Amino acid sequence: MKKDAIALLLLLLVCGMVHSQSAYKGQLQITNKVLSVSSGKLHLSMGISYEDLKLPSDESLTLTPVLQSSGQSLELPSILINGPLKQKVYNRNRVLSKGKDTPRNKIPSVVVKDDPHSARHFSYKVQVPYSDWMKDAVLVLRTQECGCNGRPALTVEDKISDMIPAPKTRLFSMGSDVDDRYLSLANIVCLIQKEDTFSVNRGTIPFYGNGNLATLSDEKLDYEIYFRLREAIRSLQSRNGVTVTELSITGYGAPQGNYRKNEKTASLRALALKDYLRENYLIGNLPIRVNWVAEDWDSIRALVSKSDMPLGHAVSDIINTVDLTKGRERMLMQLADGTSYRYLRDRIFPQVRRIEYTISYTERNMDTAEGRRLFEMGSRSLKLSEFFAVAQSYPKGSNEYNDAFDLAARLFPDSPEAAINAAAVALSKRDVTKARAYLEKHSTLPAAYNNMGILYLLEGNRDKAEVYLQMAAATGVSQAREALEYLNENK
Repeated sequence: MKKDAIALLLLLLVCGMVHSQSAYKGQLQITNKVLSVSSGKLHLSMGISYEDLKLPSDESLTLTPVLQSSGQSLELPSILINGPLKQKVYNRNRVLSKGKDTPRNKIPSVVVKDDPHSARHFSYKVQVPYSDWMKDAVLVLRTQECGCNGRPALTVEDKISDMIPAPKTRLFSMGSDVDDRYLSLANIVCLIQKEDTFSVNRGTIPFYGNGNLATLSDEKLDYEIYFRLREAIRSLQSRNGVTVTELSITGYGAPQGNYRKNEKTASLRALALKDYLRENYLIGNLPIRVNWVAEDWDSIRALVSKSDMPLGHAVSDIINTVDLTKGRERMLMQLADGTSYRYLRDRIFPQVRRIEYTISYTERNMDTAEGRRLFEMGSRSLKLSEFFAVAQSYPKGSNEYNDAFDLAARLFPDSPEAAINAAAVALSKRDVTKARAYLEKHSTLPAAYNNMGILYLLEGNRDKAEVYLQMAAATGVSQAREALEYLNENK
């Protein structure tokens, strides 16, 4: 008993506790961190000290612990640290918004005032339901600046724990009467895909906080846009079977003086950019479409609604009710002696200046021989349908067959078909742990019923196996009907 207690203590020390760890450029210290799993829940506790934090009075930081693994993440409740002046704004906004619905994910669990005259540390404790993916997760502390005073909102992520301690799980017992003929009945599902697929790739080139493109001359700006579009197009063209067919670009501007003059300037700007991209053979003779929105009030309206700007509701009312050509901008300038407009000019308008682009392309499925060659060279650039075709070109049960289906499931974690097929491979090798990991989140899909039935057979649960196999047989899966016949013979 004494040895068990010592072992448990050592496990906690190794997996959970770090006496002091820096974060956010050394201005935060994480202490007494403990991570543990019990009763189906992940427990996290830690101390956060901000003695060295240099936070201006009118700014704030949001700290969010995040569990991250390949393909999945979970944001834990956040902590808001306000400077003294920012805390006053926060308190006032709470009073003004009393009774209004606020999204739960926008409400920090802890709000702390950065008072230099009080203790600058606090304890953080939380528990969340434990999921299998968490055993491969790391714990990151995401620190987000508020983006106040016209400065870009910097986000810093610091890893504060490597692996989450996995709970001890009960091993499923295999049915002793399950013979190999059931294992061969795990089925492979098909992925239907056309010979050529039409797709689009969308992206944004912001002018603000991205090398500050807004300060460049038109000539230099055209070059920067050309360079970034060229990189996006080349990235697509490097993929096998991709042919770019069209480029569409929309530029977005912000209010700056006379609206009609801005519209005329925007039109000329769009034509000049289109000519520049054509002259430099960005996509050869393929179509390029360029538009320009002179004043992007839709984005301005959305940013105002999310901001803490003075008289934000009044600003929104003016934007929503006063027409552009009937004095909207003039009324905003007159509101509160120009305080609200200065906020718009310095903090909101710069954020809407941007280029949004859409690259249209077709993607052709490569032939199986070429797919096999790339797969055997270790390439991971194949599409999901190509992985399936490559896998089925090998003898069933061969290492290449198994590896291709398993790799497809890992590269395409959101594909039910990939998971169901990888589970079929795992079942053929009696690996019930891996099979369940692949099948569990897809167990309600008809395509998964047959393999779920085989899984329950291997786990020794004949009743559930029969239920799933009967449902699979009803959808026309011949392997399920054959498995049910075997079961009836052995009653």
